[in-house]
Amino acid sequence: MKWHHRLGLLYGILVTLILAMGAWWMYYINREGQNFERYQMQRYANDRLHAAFLLRLDPEAAHDPAAVLGPDYPHLHFQRTASGWDVHVDAAALDAVRDEARRRKRMFLTEGVFFLALLIAGNTILSLAFRREREFKRARELFLAGATHELKTPLSCIRLFTETLERPDLDDEARRRIHASLLQDIERLEDMMEQVLSVSRDEHGRRRSPEPLDLADETRDLLAAMQAFLDGNGAVVATELPAGRLILGDRQALRVALRNLVQNAVHHCRPPAEITVALARREGAHLLSVSDRGPGIPRRDHRKIFDSFYRSRTDDDGERVRGSGLGLYLARRNAEALGGEVELRSEEGRGATFTLVLPAHAEEQA
Repeated sequence: MKWHHRLGLLYGILVTLILAMGAWWMYYINREGQNFERYQMQRYANDRLHAAFLLRLDPEAAHDPAAVLGPDYPHLHFQRTASGWDVHVDAAALDAVRDEARRRKRMFLTEGVFFLALLIAGNTILSLAFRREREFKRARELFLAGATHELKTPLSCIRLFTETLERPDLDDEARRRIHASLLQDIERLEDMMEQVLSVSRDEHGRRRSPEPLDLADETRDLLAAMQAFLDGNGAVVATELPAGRLILGDRQALRVALRNLVQNAVHHCRPPAEITVALARREGAHLLSVSDRGPGIPRRDHRKIFDSFYRSRTDDDGERVRGSGLGLYLARRNAEALGGEVELRSEEGRGATFTLVLPAHAEEQA
């Protein structure tokens, strides 16, 4: 931790130095432009005095100053008067000096602003990367703490149930209840391990060849496979699944995305959870939505809730729901692997609807 503080202090010092150098550069180029203009004006004034002095001393120059002095002083203008010659600096030459001073100032100012913008952009990128890394490490630590608890609790229960089953005085009804509880704890362990493995498969890009999938059939098969989980949590699922809605994609990706949305809805509702899985269509895409009547999701969490290891939702009793914080992350990543996305519509106290927006299969559209 001390190392991070020292690194942050060093980074702050470097940023301060960079900004100070940028400010000094802006001040310097402004002074440089002023110095150039002042130097040129002073040089023209000296030339004017020198030319006037030569006109008084040199008769040939006084006879025709433009021919004699003009080549050496092209920026001077000679005007005959009753008392002799009057020497002036040409107005066009003065304007040219002022224009050159402004041009140099603009050039250096543009370069200074450009490089300062690059420094600020680089500093912003580094700051965002540092903040993201810190948030990821914090999320990973929370995940490890949560995963340890999630794994330890069912393991302790399994051990206790196993020891209880060895009691000779246990009747058959008690044995059946303990057996059912054992199966639930084993399923919890399997779900946790499946989510962790799914993240690993997702990050290594292991995808199968796409194939036409009927969303209604796939959804019914998945809900049938989850029936024990739904019954165990007292969840009731209503479906609105018209037939013939096809997508082209990986079956496993679709099942992972939909299963995590259903599990998420179940975990955030008080039993008996009332969940609706519906299928609709919108401009070349199929909308497979999972709706619940839970406590809803605050608007401030709508973007973060799909980040890995992020947990914010509470159940109907206001308590934080147990889990790995990977379910919605996996739902989004697998939806993207199918060429789609996940939309969220929710208000606090009014439940939540997660919708898989998946591109319709071209053959179906034809």
